[in-house]
Amino acid sequence: MHDSVKRKPPDDPQPSPPMPHRAPRQLSDWSPDPPHVASPLAAEAVFKRPRLDKIQTSLRKRPLSRKSPLKPRPPPTARHGSDIEDLGIVSAADPGPSSGSLLRLRPAPNSADPSSPSLVPFFPIDANSIHIPSAHPLVNRQTLKELDLDVILRNPQLRHDLLFDPGLQFRPTCSRRKRNMCEHYWAAVIQEVESGCTCVSFDSQGKPHSVVCACAQVPQPSSQPVVAYSSTLNVFTLRMPSRIRNLLTEFLEVLLLVIQPLSSASGMYVYPSTLKSQMQEHSAQALYVRSIFDPVLIEQELKHELFDPSGLFSAIGTILKGHCAPMRDRSVEAIVQVAQTCAPGATGKKRDAVMAVRMCLEILELMKLDIANHQLQMLRPFLIRTSGQFELKAFKTRKGSECSLRLTREWLRLAHTDLLTRESIPHPGSPSGSLQYSTLPRNQQTYVTVLKGMIDLIFDPPESSPAPTSPSSPSPPLTPAFQCTSPVLPRLSAPPETIYLDSTRLAVLSADAADVTAIYMFLLLYRQLVHSELNDSSISPQEKIEDGDLLRLKTEIRDIGSARLGYCFSSRLVSDDVESSREKDLERERNAKQDIVLQVAKRAKEARSPSAPSSPNGSTPIPTNLATGMEPLAEEVRSLAEKISRLALIHLNAYLALYEQEGFIV
Repeated sequence: MHDSVKRKPPDDPQPSPPMPHRAPRQLSDWSPDPPHVASPLAAEAVFKRPRLDKIQTSLRKRPLSRKSPLKPRPPPTARHGSDIEDLGIVSAADPGPSSGSLLRLRPAPNSADPSSPSLVPFFPIDANSIHIPSAHPLVNRQTLKELDLDVILRNPQLRHDLLFDPGLQFRPTCSRRKRNMCEHYWAAVIQEVESGCTCVSFDSQGKPHSVVCACAQVPQPSSQPVVAYSSTLNVFTLRMPSRIRNLLTEFLEVLLLVIQPLSSASGMYVYPSTLKSQMQEHSAQALYVRSIFDPVLIEQELKHELFDPSGLFSAIGTILKGHCAPMRDRSVEAIVQVAQTCAPGATGKKRDAVMAVRMCLEILELMKLDIANHQLQMLRPFLIRTSGQFELKAFKTRKGSECSLRLTREWLRLAHTDLLTRESIPHPGSPSGSLQYSTLPRNQQTYVTVLKGMIDLIFDPPESSPAPTSPSSPSPPLTPAFQCTSPVLPRLSAPPETIYLDSTRLAVLSADAADVTAIYMFLLLYRQLVHSELNDSSISPQEKIEDGDLLRLKTEIRDIGSARLGYCFSSRLVSDDVESSREKDLERERNAKQDIVLQVAKRAKEARSPSAPSSPNGSTPIPTNLATGMEPLAEEVRSLAEKISRLALIHLNAYLALYEQEGFIV
C-alpha cells in the first residue's frame, strides 16, 4: 500500500468477525503508512498487490493505547495493500506452560477471494530455534568465560577427569549442530551487510522457507524480532534486530579479553615484578584498540559502503602476533591478507570484510584455548594434590548437610556383608595367598569394601528404576545382562550418591567387562566344539588347543563383531517402546553374534580335521594354570583390573574420611 494509490471504500462495509475467546488482546486490523517510494501501483492496474494487515500484538503483557476508536473495515479485496501482516514481538522465552502457548488462530475478515485463507495462524516461532540465526556471534565473552581459570578451578567434573587423563586439554567443539549454527549466523551477517535485510522466513508448517523480505513493511526492531505473515504465500517472516552492532561490540570485547595479561585472567603464578609492566602494556594496547575500532563508526561506514578493513586488521594482526603462539602466526597473516582485498581499488567485496572478522574471532577462540591449556598445565600438580579435599567439599555443598546418603550406605553394606560371608579372599600379595576379611583392620576393610563395591557396580550395574515386582514381566535394560556377583544379596535400585562424577566412567567399564565376557564365551564355545565327542571315530580332536589359535580366533571375533561385543548377548526383545534407531542396533548385534558363531564353528571343524597340524607336545598334560582358559584375554583382563583399581583409589582419596565415620558401613 502506498500513498499514491487511491482507495475507494466499498458500498457495504462489513465488520470484522469477533476474536476467539483465548486469543491475545488485539486491535482491529490497521494499515501502517510505509515510506514514500515509487510503485507500479500508482497507476491503475488489473493485478494489484494484496493487502497489508498489521496487528498491534505483543506477547508481553503491556497496555495497548488506541488513538482512534475501532471502526468497521471493508473486505480485503476492496482495497490495496501489502502481503505482509505484522503479528507482533516474539517472546524470547521458550513457549510452554509457564508462558502459555504461542499458537493462536484468528478468523480472517470475510473475503470474496476464494484463495484467501479462512484462518490466519499465529505460528509458534521460538526465537531460539536453530533455524533462526543467533543475534550474537557464537564466539563471545560468555562462551569464552568457560575457559577462565576461576571457572576451571570451580568445576568438579573437570578436575576429577584430570586425575584419569594427565594429558587432558581443551579443544574447540566441532559438533554438527555448532557448525550449522555458525554457518547460519555468518550467512545472515553477510545478507545484512550486502542488502540490509535481516529477515528469515518459515512456511505454515514451521519449516525454513526462502526469504520473503518484510523490511519495506516492518520497521527495524530494536531488541526483539517481529513476525509478519504473508497471506498470499502463506509464509511467516521474522524481521530480526540488526546483528552488526552486536558483532562489532562483541569482537572488540573478545579481543581485549584475550590479550589481557595472565595475572588479571587468573590471579595466580605471575611474578609480582612483572605485573605492573604487563598491566601498563595492556592498558596502552586497550586504549589504542578502542581508538581505532569504534563499533558505532564502523557500522555507519558499512551502511554507506565506506568501511576499509585493511588498515584496521593490519594493526590488529600486529597486536595478535605479540600475544599468540608462534603456530598461529600464519593464521593471523591470512586474516590480514583477506582484509587487504577490501582496500580501496582492490577486488574484495563486503563478504570478504565479514570473512576477515570471522577468521579473527576464530583465532581469538584458539588463543583463549591455548591460554587455558597453558594455565591447566601449570596448575596440574596443584589440582591433583588438592583434588580429594576439593571433591569432598564440592560433594557436601552439592548434596547439603541433610543428605542421608542412603544409597551409598546400602552399597557399601552389601559389599561388606558379602565379604564377611567368605572364608577367605585370594590375594597374591599375602604370605598365605589369601586374606581373612574379618580379621583385617578397619582401614583395610574400608579399602577392600570399596574395591568390592566398585566391582559390583561394573559387573552388576544398578537399575535406573526400582526392580519390577513381577518376575514374569521383567524389563531388562538396554545394557548387557550380567549374572549378579552375589545372587543372595539384593541389587541396588540406583547408583550411589558419591559416584556421581564417575557414572559415565563406570558405564564404559561395564561395557568393557561385557566385551571381555562375550569374547570368553565365544572362545569357550570353540573349546567345547573342538573337544566334543562325535560318532565318527576317525576324527580325533586335539588334546591341547594352542594359544596361537585362540589369539587368531579372538582377532577374527573382533573383526566380525561390532565395537561392543557385549551387546550381542542382550536379551532385550525389539518392542514398540524402544526407539527405531535402537531397534536397528540390537538387530545388528544379533546378526553379528550369528556370524561369529558360524566362524567359531568353522574354526573348530578345521581344528578337528585329520589334516590339521598337531602340536609336537600334544601328549603333554594340560597344566593346571590353563584350566580357566583366560590366557588369550590376559591383556584385556589386566587393563580392566588396572582401571578399576585406579578408580577405587581416586574415589577413596576423596571419600575415605567419610566412609570411616563410625557406623557408616556397619
